[in-house]
Amino acid sequence: MSPETATFSKAAAADVVLTVAGATTITALKNGTSNVNAANYTINGLVVTITKDYLTGLANGDKTFTVVTDAGSVVSTVTVGD
Repeated sequence: MSPETATFSKAAAADVVLTVAGATTITALKNGTSNVNAANYTINGLVVTITKDYLTGLANGDKTFTVVTDAGSVVSTVTVGD
């Protein structure tokens, strides 16, 4: 997973892009243990883009995103802040 950690600033909101290696397909995205609604992210090949609108709605702090693939799950921590 690249990056393994990312920072999201609500003041300078931008989508967060995660790239997965060693898999063929991405099947889901989770925030903690909950599935993220597909309207809040896009998948293009092995690249997941989490929308800034979704991230802006989250409480500040570290969020653990798990990308579920055909080869297993990979994790990235996104720190959400003002």
